[in-house]
Amino acid sequence: MATRSLSAAKAGLSRWARSARNSHLAGRDFTELVLEPSPVGILDGDPLLRLGIDREQLSDTTGEIEFSGKTQYLDGAHAVVTHTVDDTNQYLSGCIDAMDRYGIKATLFVTTGYQPMMSQLWPRLRQAIENGHEIGAHSRRHPCPVPDSSFSCFRALTAYEIEGSRQDILDHTTQTHVWSWAYPCGLCAGCDFVRRKLAHAGYIVARTYPNEVEGRHEVPDLQTYDSNPYAARYTQIAQKSYSKVIPKRGEVTISGRTDVPVLNAKFDEVYAAGGIYSFVSHPQMLDYGPDGFYERHLAHVGGRTDVWYVPLGPLYAYRTLAEKTSVQTLIAKGAVARFAVCSQFDPKVYNGSITLKFRTNTARRVFAGGKELSERPAPSSSRWDEQYFRRTNGQFLVTVRPNAVLEFR
Repeated sequence: MATRSLSAAKAGLSRWARSARNSHLAGRDFTELVLEPSPVGILDGDPLLRLGIDREQLSDTTGEIEFSGKTQYLDGAHAVVTHTVDDTNQYLSGCIDAMDRYGIKATLFVTTGYQPMMSQLWPRLRQAIENGHEIGAHSRRHPCPVPDSSFSCFRALTAYEIEGSRQDILDHTTQTHVWSWAYPCGLCAGCDFVRRKLAHAGYIVARTYPNEVEGRHEVPDLQTYDSNPYAARYTQIAQKSYSKVIPKRGEVTISGRTDVPVLNAKFDEVYAAGGIYSFVSHPQMLDYGPDGFYERHLAHVGGRTDVWYVPLGPLYAYRTLAEKTSVQTLIAKGAVARFAVCSQFDPKVYNGSITLKFRTNTARRVFAGGKELSERPAPSSSRWDEQYFRRTNGQFLVTVRPNAVLEFR
């Protein structure tokens, strides 16, 4: 009896060792269980001093140009549209083409270890970045730990998957940072240690995909920022139903959402409230062409001058920048007005712009960091990192990257 028990224990240990090797478990997978991550992209020191500004240059005098706050969304947009597209397959390039036809900007979540497909897709993904999309990480091998217990998630979502897929994107594209993660199969978002590992790796947002078997993935109905960015929900899906094999249940049908009037009505609801419309699709679950449900929905959503079209990561970065950036009045020094726009955030990570509101009735030229900004007569929301200004209703809206001296001349 003792011999059989010992043999069973050895067999169990051997199976665990093989599983650990297949999971690529490393030492940091254990240390990050207890280590609290540092805030992503925070710089040490005084941001004013980094601009060459000492406290003696600060002024209490507002003058004829007065800072009046920051806009909720970039360039004072009324509402936001952000799209996320999951999976690495032969349909992804066509999906990007469809989005580009309607001006939709998305986070493209790719499984970087899928070969040879990824080698074929990298050139198209680099082009997508140039067109204002974001590449997000969807792991290297797309592990789906069912059920998603703490143990199965620990074994599946290792640094190899979380950090490795992020590094793959940086190695194969010109993207300066990887802001966004999507949980494979939507699993493990409830594990606090997984969320800590994502923060350790430098992600600032992680999108979940709620229980698809129970239909909770259809309309999570989030219409603003999620209070937990590492388990971020979305508004609705836009995709066909599909089949999936579930352990102990066999093949089941997962519901879709393709009724165009219904899809459009949900967007209209979010738009009317000035919210964030976030929708999810899988490229293999779409109908393409102007008569297909997907492009009909894109046509309804796209092309609006008062909507900011932005990927998920830069959207969440904007919230952080807008909340944490300070605007301080400086002594004019020959200009009409000067302001220090400062944040503690690394511009390599938080590389986007925010929009500042100023009260003035006088026509001005505007400079940021010594470079003159161009004026745009109409709202512009095609990128998240541009700099410019425009006049509207007696206000200057200045869209600028933080950590710069802003001058009105």
